Amino acid sequence: MVNKEIKLYKSGVNNLLDDEIIPSDAASSSLNWFTQDGKIKLIPGKLLVGAAGVAGKITGEIFGYKVDGSKVHWRKKGTVIQYLNSTTWTNVVTGLTSNADYTFTNYSSLAGAFTYAFGIDGIYKFNNAVPASFCSMFSSAVNFKGYAFIDKGRAILWNRTEDKTGIYGSWIDNQRVVSGSTGVYTAVAGEATTSLTGTLAFKAGGATRNAFAVTITLTGTSEVYTDAYLGVLTGSLGGTGTINYISGAYTVSNAGVGTVAYQWEDSNLRGVTDFRKTATRLAGEGFQFPQDEGGDAILNVLIGSDGYYSMKRQSAYLLSIASNDTDATNDVYRKEIGLQSLRGAFSTSKGIVFMNTSNQEKPEMTILEKDPVGGSLEPRVLFSQFKFANYKYDDCTIDTYERYILVACKTADATNNDIVLLCDITDKTVDITSYQCRTFAKNGSELFMGSSVSETIYQLFSGFDDDGFSIENNWIGKAETWDTNKLKKYRKMRLKGSISADQSYAVYVNYDDNGAQLVGTVLGSGSYVDYSSPQTIGSNFVGSAQIGGDSLTNIFSYFLEIRLKKVPKFRKRKVSFIALGIGYVDISNHIDVDISLYEDKIPTRFRQKQNVSLSGAVTNQNNPEF
Repeated sequence: MVNKEIKLYKSGVNNLLDDEIIPSDAASSSLNWFTQDGKIKLIPGKLLVGAAGVAGKITGEIFGYKVDGSKVHWRKKGTVIQYLNSTTWTNVVTGLTSNADYTFTNYSSLAGAFTYAFGIDGIYKFNNAVPASFCSMFSSAVNFKGYAFIDKGRAILWNRTEDKTGIYGSWIDNQRVVSGSTGVYTAVAGEATTSLTGTLAFKAGGATRNAFAVTITLTGTSEVYTDAYLGVLTGSLGGTGTINYISGAYTVSNAGVGTVAYQWEDSNLRGVTDFRKTATRLAGEGFQFPQDEGGDAILNVLIGSDGYYSMKRQSAYLLSIASNDTDATNDVYRKEIGLQSLRGAFSTSKGIVFMNTSNQEKPEMTILEKDPVGGSLEPRVLFSQFKFANYKYDDCTIDTYERYILVACKTADATNNDIVLLCDITDKTVDITSYQCRTFAKNGSELFMGSSVSETIYQLFSGFDDDGFSIENNWIGKAETWDTNKLKKYRKMRLKGSISADQSYAVYVNYDDNGAQLVGTVLGSGSYVDYSSPQTIGSNFVGSAQIGGDSLTNIFSYFLEIRLKKVPKFRKRKVSFIALGIGYVDISNHIDVDISLYEDKIPTRFRQKQNVSLSGAVTNQNNPEF
């Protein structure tokens, strides 16, 4: 008799190859368990952010930031763009195309910290210090409607309704005070103030202007109100005030005649929303390049180490712009790579990751990473052990979180995203979780998702329940033969890990595909749980960092032995686990005890009767030829 031990779990889900030849610690199938630090763990739950929304979907999401590092949570849903005001989602832009996707991008300059939204209806600019106000930047003479992001002081835009295969660039924002035709900022000094409230004069000159660096001086008292770029004015004599950089409206608490000095900008004038260029284009001006190969639309543009990669359904372009901004190359980078959705690719520190669906029968997660010899980006397939073909990617979203690449996608029969794959690029594991996710957004170590089935935002990997219910889950292991086709039995199973007091999980064994049988239940209240040495964890334990302020719970180590009854002689067996309650549980060690080997035969239920005809259809014949 021998024992076989799984000392640690490190392989995740291996569902591409036959389940008899995958690693002993791998799952052949799993839902809402994930592999981390040598253990398999039940996935945490999700937490509602603000109020739950009606049926629909989230069509854009981002965290903008203020100059002090605090964040503003933005989203697009239905016909509106909103920000989270404490716990209330508040409308800012209304009347947009229903359910149209928008791209959000952050940009910080000397004028402040901004978030821009680009979409089919126009371009919207928000100063995160005063999120309830905005500038509508679209002008048919100056810019375009489409998707965009801002990189190196320039907006990169694609998906114009009028030009689905063109890529566009704006002016480079040089962040200088206007001098001739070189700058974008205009300085104002000595503008009169006469009361506690007022509106700066700059706004009357153009709706696309915004102010910054405001200083108000009261003549009678010499009190000076200064601006910290957070929408607040602080008086030198104790007064307080506010400034709305978008509308120009200001207040001060101490009345008096005075003057105001400030600067204003209009990013439609030589800024990140100005896409114009002169007849003979000069460095720093806007640009346009056609990328017409195949005639299909540009779906996404990603930042690579050597330029901008435009991803289409069947090919990718590379646009490389020289450092002097006067020369560029615009070539087809690769054929037979591509994606199906706007958010189906993401730029990471290691390279551009995307779900390559150019062959829809065999989708592959691929990374464009730098060739150590040539220096250019070369494609490499990731996670070859995982069967990505089990899912659909027509509305796929890819992002990163801590050690993971996140892939939101659909099961075969789903109409909306209902799966998030956790792909650990370092440990090369994939685990499967069931979240109805369409967008991701990160706030430090916190991860948020926009729903694919309702106008709702959730914080992911938070708590231990799914909206008050236990989390649907299962973990099914390898079809274990212990490397022999001989029949075998074993007597006991030992399991080790950690669990919270209210949690439990059921243990099943399936012998030779004859159906899973319950063989025991591990209880967080069992006598085999060590309550003398509790460990305190937060409700988010997926990432590497504990989130401050979330609820804490005690977990305890356990080590138990399950005595197996009525074990048949079997060739292979599968073990599966199902968590039953709400709470934490992990499994770190599994030992099969007292394994006995028998004859080299197939299991009884697969054996044919005697005297089988050559056709295989008739048995127990009396004819001597059998």
